[in-house]
Amino acid sequence: MSTDLSQSWLAQMGRSSARDGLLVTGLMAITAGAIALSVTFLAGAPAIPALTFIARALTAIGGLFLAIPLFLGATSDDRWSSGFRITGLVLGFLVVLFTLIRI
Repeated sequence: MSTDLSQSWLAQMGRSSARDGLLVTGLMAITAGAIALSVTFLAGAPAIPALTFIARALTAIGGLFLAIPLFLGATSDDRWSSGFRITGLVLGFLVVLFTLIRI
């Protein structure tokens, strides 16, 4: 992150190398949620609600971590063209929408 103190750390997060970490963390959490949901048929009856809850929570957290850099990258003052900014906002909205539908 840069040492520019005129912006908050959250605004700087959307245009730094930490954005890649958030994207990877989000994708890994969504993948872990999908794996936890697919393992429910192997578990006994008492464990199914717990595994389902864990899977949905991981999916929601992953969707949030995936959408944050898209929204922040689209609203930052980088040298992106307006088309890329609109694309980032639309993709962030779709990630949030599909995550909410999955939950």
